Amino acid sequence: MARIDIQLPDYFDFSTTLDIHISHINRGDHLGNDALISLLNEARCRYLADKGVDNMRILGSQLINADLAVAYKSEARYGEQLEIEIQANEFQKYGCDFVYRISEKSSGRLVALAKTAMLTFDYDNNALTPAPDGFEAFFQ
Repeated sequence: MARIDIQLPDYFDFSTTLDIHISHINRGDHLGNDALISLLNEARCRYLADKGVDNMRILGSQLINADLAVAYKSEARYGEQLEIEIQANEFQKYGCDFVYRISEKSSGRLVALAKTAMLTFDYDNNALTPAPDGFEAFFQ
């Protein structure tokens, strides 16, 4: 079975720490898939807020999540803290990728790597829109 390969950027320009709550734990006694996605969403909102983004609107355009890939590296457990690092890269006509490195904070143990494709979207017309001028520079 082929595994996905998420390429890490040379650096991450944002990091945040999130706690693993009991509600994040699945029947295998570790962080559940659905909970990790929620934590990635929270981290991405913090990343954008740190850049001054309000309500996912960047330079007049809003974002929509087009895909998600996760490569799990180790189990995360209740009570641990995750350090989630994020970097925007792979800029294209309609958006970019956000790449995530998720580690257990105290030990540095790699928990997962992830990538989301975030596209610029016109919610009023339910259509993709080209990324606005200055979109890539916004993340530099």
